[in-house]
Amino acid sequence: MLRFIQLLILSATLLSAPFLHADPIQDLSMNNYEAGWYPNFYKGKGPLTCPRACETWVGARSESEQSSDIDEQTRRTNVCKVTRDEEIILESIDDPKSHWLYGNQFDDYPVCFVHPAGYEPFKSELFMCECVRPKENTCKQPDLVVVNIADPVWDNTNGGSLVDVTVSNIGGSAAGTFYTRVIDPATNANDIQSVSSLAAGASVTLTFTFNYWLFDPDAELDATADYKGHIEECNEKNNGLSYFKKG
Repeated sequence: MLRFIQLLILSATLLSAPFLHADPIQDLSMNNYEAGWYPNFYKGKGPLTCPRACETWVGARSESEQSSDIDEQTRRTNVCKVTRDEEIILESIDDPKSHWLYGNQFDDYPVCFVHPAGYEPFKSELFMCECVRPKENTCKQPDLVVVNIADPVWDNTNGGSLVDVTVSNIGGSAAGTFYTRVIDPATNANDIQSVSSLAAGASVTLTFTFNYWLFDPDAELDATADYKGHIEECNEKNNGLSYFKKG
């Protein structure tokens, strides 16, 4: 009888406990996180929404985004994934050979909506959720990384190629003045842009200019943050990023 009462209390707690919405993994950022996938069933109780599942399993947040501007029927979407084997969800099994499809779990509906390529959309009450929490940054120095090199575009006004490059500081303190270089290895042409400072966790997008069309016929670029080595960083080997695209 006592065990039955305990299960009732646990079930009521899971279904009514308050939680906070969050978007733990930020765009254009390379911060450190602890992340994992957890079932939307806990000790036989479910189905749970992703925020509740993550809070119940590990006290973490569910990776989510606002959705109302795109889908007027919902407010938020959480990242979920489904598989064929129901026991993986119900029995909490880690099966490296299992196959998955990603989907969306909306608002308070404990259902993962999936739209495969070439097949009809479907939904499932058995799924896993992506649970995330920030990881304490043990490095107290700056750490500059190039996180994105955009496709080159043609500047009709000045007659040249423009390339946007995003640099993030994933370290534990602000970086002072540093220089980022983008080079075309096919011609050795390059452009350099400076940044006066970049706070810890912040990102900046810089525009680089080349006086010719980079696709000839393909485009290849190498970008390096702090290429002069002025900043003492947590990791001196993660400053670069390469780009290649066929014309």
